[in-house]
Amino acid sequence: MLPKEQLQQLSEQLKEIDNFLQEVSIDMIDGGFSHFPVYVAHQENAKIGEMIIDRTEFGFPFSINATTLERFVELGIVQQDAQEKMREALGDPKKKCCILLLTPPQPQFVFHNFGSSKDAKANG
Repeated sequence: MLPKEQLQQLSEQLKEIDNFLQEVSIDMIDGGFSHFPVYVAHQENAKIGEMIIDRTEFGFPFSINATTLERFVELGIVQQDAQEKMREALGDPKKKCCILLLTPPQPQFVFHNFGSSKDAKANG
């Protein structure tokens, strides 16, 4: 499957899970777990974060794991010196989320505005 098709599939899925992801983000922030929740969309069994949506259980193209920007830095997914740029790109994490789309040929970051009917935008 081409990356553009995968991005479109993720965009369609995000329309259905938008409110849920926003609630998870708000809970993570208000609960003091992280100021910058991030998500991982995958079709295999990704070991980053905690699975919150199992694609096989819900019939979605991607499973979704919840994690944090801080964990991405620990794992070397985001370099320490790029952390501030990620925070700026993310903006208000109660209104927007960052998703690491794990698909070949290479993973890409996708930013999604909660409550938006617009398609997800890749920011590789």
